[in-house]
Amino acid sequence: MDKIKVIAVVGPTAAGKSEVGVRLAQALDGEVICVDSRTVYKEMNVGTAKVTGEKFSKIEAREGELSMNDLFEARPVMVEDIPHWGVDLVGADEAFTVADFVSYAQKKINDINRRGKLPILVGGTGLYFRALLDGLTLTDVDIDEKLRTELEAKSTEELVELLGERDPDAASSIDVMNRRRVVRALEIVMTTGSTLASQQRKVETPYEVLYLGMDIDKEVLFDRINARVDVMVGSGLIDEARNLLDKYGAESQAMSGIGYRQLARFFAGTLPLREAIDRIKIDSRHYAKRQLTWFKADQRVVWVSSIVEALTEAKKWLGRY
Repeated sequence: MDKIKVIAVVGPTAAGKSEVGVRLAQALDGEVICVDSRTVYKEMNVGTAKVTGEKFSKIEAREGELSMNDLFEARPVMVEDIPHWGVDLVGADEAFTVADFVSYAQKKINDINRRGKLPILVGGTGLYFRALLDGLTLTDVDIDEKLRTELEAKSTEELVELLGERDPDAASSIDVMNRRRVVRALEIVMTTGSTLASQQRKVETPYEVLYLGMDIDKEVLFDRINARVDVMVGSGLIDEARNLLDKYGAESQAMSGIGYRQLARFFAGTLPLREAIDRIKIDSRHYAKRQLTWFKADQRVVWVSSIVEALTEAKKWLGRY
């Protein structure tokens, strides 16, 4: 049985992945699936740099192709007439696991492929890519209530630092903006005494993948990140964070991400606004470094520095030259 061809556009935050994804989809008759552990949450728009567009798709208007389940599934966001799936899947206070993403993405890839379109995965959450495309899953490890209580008492920054000491690779691969995920990773590592990677098992997947990595000078990337944070603040990040805090509380999933947790300290009066914004920039740059470490370690990634290079590599891989 032929494998489904999939293009994965990877790299750090603010590297230009979203635009490349749109251009590839336009040129190659594709649709985009967002591989981002933060943009799956509703109400978290500004602080996650979520793609924006109209929540409507002609795909869903065709007669005879909709099941009852389709009618209730989240619609794609249309960006320049390209459907973007994987956005606004759950509430800001709900848990969303790697397994949840894999299940969702598998269905969407099959659907996109069935309609004769090319699935293009775009994002920076390395663990999502690895679990979906490499079929890697964690073995079951029981919850240690005592250890979990001890870990929950620590700040998110302390948890990330501890994970970096115990399992640097895990700190690079998982979404450290997700406090629950960091706690669970530490729980597994500290309970078993071994790394997350050693706990993973690989299963066969039905995908043939071209990995395209966005190659960008680090200083240019950091300047982009700093500028993006300033744009977020000017576009309503503070109000968005305040609304989430009022609605769900400081310890909620919604307030665990970069941008939100720093502003929570500002709202609590423990951090001046300017320092909170500077902290967002610093933490975002650190996150980008971890993403780069993760993707640079994958020898399958073809690094490109422009849309033209990305399209050239994609066409060669697809045999369209």
